[in-house]
Amino acid sequence: MRQSIMLQLVAGITLMLVGTAVLFAWIQNRTGLDGQRSPAEVGMETPPSTVRADS
Repeated sequence: MRQSIMLQLVAGITLMLVGTAVLFAWIQNRTGLDGQRSPAEVGMETPPSTVRADS
């Protein structure tokens, strides 16, 4: 009896953590309603001033 309760508890916590990870990944990778990139995606770009031409 106790094992089934513990198994349900572990399964529930695991599903909550996986669901939360999927939600955060979706939020970070979505684009805006007008088709523009998200601020997180824009922030990952390298500014032109730091790019070296000889590399």
